[in-house]
Amino acid sequence: MTAFGEPQAQVAHLFDQLADGYDRAALRFFPFAADRLAQRLAPRPGEKILDVATGTGAVAVAVGQRLSGNREGGGRIMAVDISERMLDRAYANVRRMALHNVDLHPMDAAALEFRDSYFDALTCSFGLFFLPDMAAALREWRRVLRPGGRLLLTSFGSEAFQPLAGWFCEQLQVCGGPAVNPADFAWQRLATAEVCTALLASAGFEQIECATEQLGYHLQAPQEWWDVVWNTGFRGRLATLDAAALERFQQQHLERVGAAFADGTLWLNVPVLFVSASVPGA
Repeated sequence: MTAFGEPQAQVAHLFDQLADGYDRAALRFFPFAADRLAQRLAPRPGEKILDVATGTGAVAVAVGQRLSGNREGGGRIMAVDISERMLDRAYANVRRMALHNVDLHPMDAAALEFRDSYFDALTCSFGLFFLPDMAAALREWRRVLRPGGRLLLTSFGSEAFQPLAGWFCEQLQVCGGPAVNPADFAWQRLATAEVCTALLASAGFEQIECATEQLGYHLQAPQEWWDVVWNTGFRGRLATLDAAALERFQQQHLERVGAAFADGTLWLNVPVLFVSASVPGA
């Protein structure tokens, strides 16, 4: 297994835990965003594309399908992730879609094992905000992109998962967990166009554009929200609860969520920020 530093090892451990449930239907904002990202990327025949923090391969699969659909053919996606379990799931998804243009490797997103100016494009969906030094990671990504190469990434908007995320934080503290509020979630580090633009500009990118799309949907039962909690980064906030406290938290939190259902559904708010940029010197 590839050795990572302590912060990265903690992230890898969390996502190893999440891998088996990451493709559950309640988390369909991930493939929704991947499809939009692939559409915005519009991969060209023969291009070499790097997908960083690929997870279960949603973006890699979406891009791979688009490349396979090009009449001219060619092109390849290299997909990397710090979690070996996520890569196992990604491999299964790539095989299931019968794609032969996707390669998967364990790798630290902030220390890429590729030569300079190698890739035509780089994608990262909901991954950058987990990295301790986002600016350093972006400089590393710029290094492996050729002049004129494209960067496309996603993050959640500041109001993502509200009011459910707020209720999560309130109930967590009631059940003996740490004091936390929605502003503490990792995606809030990258939740506005202004922050994204400034960060990418400081890392040397140009032609920076940001757009927000609503990718939310109606949940059909409180258990679907629990699927989101238990199979995403929310779960990391529950690590300090013992088994009894976790059971109590789940019961009381889902009671509150269930009370908010109207006509048998509850809206899951998922504003997604799509950011594109390029390396100078085409």
